[in-house]
Amino acid sequence: MELPRIIANWKMEGTSESLSTWVKEVAERVPKKIQKHCLFCPPACYLSLTSDLFKKHEVEILLGSQNLDSDNNKPLTGGISASMLSDLGCKFVIVGHSERRLFFREDEEILSSKIYSALKNGLMVIYCVGENREEKNFGKSKEKILEQLKILKDLKKDSILIAYEPVWAIGTGESAEKKDINEMHELIKKSLSDSNTRDEVYVAYGGSLDVNNSESILGSDYVDGLLIGGASLDANKFCNIAQKS
Repeated sequence: MELPRIIANWKMEGTSESLSTWVKEVAERVPKKIQKHCLFCPPACYLSLTSDLFKKHEVEILLGSQNLDSDNNKPLTGGISASMLSDLGCKFVIVGHSERRLFFREDEEILSSKIYSALKNGLMVIYCVGENREEKNFGKSKEKILEQLKILKDLKKDSILIAYEPVWAIGTGESAEKKDINEMHELIKKSLSDSNTRDEVYVAYGGSLDVNNSESILGSDYVDGLLIGGASLDANKFCNIAQKS
């Protein structure tokens, strides 16, 4: 399975109509060889519809989920398990996004349980890390990232992708400087690598990405992919970014 270079995270956005329009345009404009390097994470309520639309339009984009609930929490009203996601055709799941950490108080114990459940059911994990503005201003960025990575130390690296998303850059229109992105990605790779091969650990960047900066950032030495939020909702923007990947 190809690892994604472009990851679209719709968060809590979209409708069945906008989703249908989006898939149709992407199918027409993005070549299949590029589609294979893309991953789409719609809201959970649209996963089944997305899967059907992908089949209808013969789209080869990978399907992923924005979240899952740990198997340890069963039975859970409103919950969605890793096995359910696999049944729907998901190959990836996002864990540890800053919004889940902040608004749902998901700590390392919860995140570890989610990662374990995902891996046990054959899902690849996109584990998000990132520092907030206060931590950045006080020079604590690296310390924060290394702290968040600790729960991955004893896990197989080939089933986990890292997404570095500085919290202060998400949805603000303020992206990190290219040199800082490279530095943080290098830190993450070296922290998790069992050898001196930087390609052993996959790290994507996210945070106020758009058609103007995506190509430059993706061309950075240590950036393996992009995790795109708001810009991915617009089919035209997504297609332009994907075509440059």
